[in-house]
Amino acid sequence: MNLLSVLGACLMIVAAGFGALRLVGVQGQQSHSVFAFSWVLGTGIVSLLIWVLGLMVGGALIPTLVSICCLSLFFWGAKVSANRLIILPRLSQASKIEILLGAILLIEIGAMFYWSYVHTLGLDGILNWEIKARYGFASNGALPSSYFQDSGRAFTHPGYPLGIPNTEMWLYFWLGDSNQFWAKTIFPLFYAAGALLLVALSAHLIGWNTPGLIAAVLLFFVPQVSVEGGSAVVGYADFPLGTVYLATIGSLLVYCRSEDVRWFRCYAACLALLPWIKVEGALLWLLAALCGAWVIFRRKGSSARFLALLPGAMILSAWHIYLACMHTVSSHDFLSVNLSNLWANIYRLGPIGARLLEELTNLEIWGLSWLVFIVSAVLAAVKFRNLMAIVLLTAIISPIAVYCFSYVLSPWPDYLGHMGVSISRLLMHVAPLGLLMTAIVAAESWRELPGASIASAGTRTLD
Repeated sequence: MNLLSVLGACLMIVAAGFGALRLVGVQGQQSHSVFAFSWVLGTGIVSLLIWVLGLMVGGALIPTLVSICCLSLFFWGAKVSANRLIILPRLSQASKIEILLGAILLIEIGAMFYWSYVHTLGLDGILNWEIKARYGFASNGALPSSYFQDSGRAFTHPGYPLGIPNTEMWLYFWLGDSNQFWAKTIFPLFYAAGALLLVALSAHLIGWNTPGLIAAVLLFFVPQVSVEGGSAVVGYADFPLGTVYLATIGSLLVYCRSEDVRWFRCYAACLALLPWIKVEGALLWLLAALCGAWVIFRRKGSSARFLALLPGAMILSAWHIYLACMHTVSSHDFLSVNLSNLWANIYRLGPIGARLLEELTNLEIWGLSWLVFIVSAVLAAVKFRNLMAIVLLTAIISPIAVYCFSYVLSPWPDYLGHMGVSISRLLMHVAPLGLLMTAIVAAESWRELPGASIASAGTRTLD
């Protein structure tokens, strides 16, 4: 019975996301590529609806109204007439190697579900995210004001956004109980969405499925993503944030290549959800919005497209206004940004850079992934001196630089210790995008080999 309830909750999420995907005009002929975008958009829609409706009503009325909204979106989107924008070729066109890689990928996704169910939630997964879902469910669908104002609960970060907790709460509504075991279901689903996005986006950028399938398969072999602390199966928000960031930047890259405005709308929809997943999502939203603004400026697009950057700012502003109205206690994760604190701690930059290099070369946590990403970034900078390369490299390098600089303002006496317990999870925000970059660069390098021949010869990548 619990399995059926969780399945119904997840199908409702996908239905809402599918409707939104159809409304922005992006469609596909492969159900797994549609699922990836639908899951990303659907989790954002459902979690936002729960928050907004929880301010006005309570109890069983919240899941009822959310379900009505999800079904309305689904049927509305299903009625929209739009030309098909193929995300992946039909299965009948797949080669034997692509079918084999697809089978391996399905086995890996199954393994992630298994590991998720046999592992308990991690420390942050319980005390930062699931605790909000549990409190909200116990309080008729909305976190009580006492939670935000209780200094004794400041360690649970009341100011963190509710994208993940409200998605967990959505499962609790369907289960009729706060059950941590079934709440874990959403995290392997985010892994599946991230892996399938690698396949779908690289296929659209390259015109060839194999590199994206290889990248998706290799994602499983990055220990930090699959088995390390803070991985995709222990209830942390970092990999879900990385999945949404991949969908955002990937859609913008497809728009750069095709100039199809439907992909820009998809980019804008995913962009709006970044601040709703995690605090760091606000930074990723800013950087991704700047990339989008730069693309509009360089492509001399309509100034009306700048309006597409506003929904994320509205969500971010509304959340901070809400926190202010709730008189939320602060967790003081970092010092205030001012010249005095910057000058006093600027000496930290050297040790922070050394610690970053140590992290990137840690084979036990990352394997060879970051060494491959660095080589790919250098090749991309040399080979592709154009708008798409600028967007891709900026989207990967800028967050890492800002994250590292933030430790200059760490209040911990052992600021490198602070960096040590968090930098691995922060790097997961851009790791999937690094794999997409590697797939693109590898495909272009293969094309340049003498005698290289692929089914999609003649299609463009970043040229």
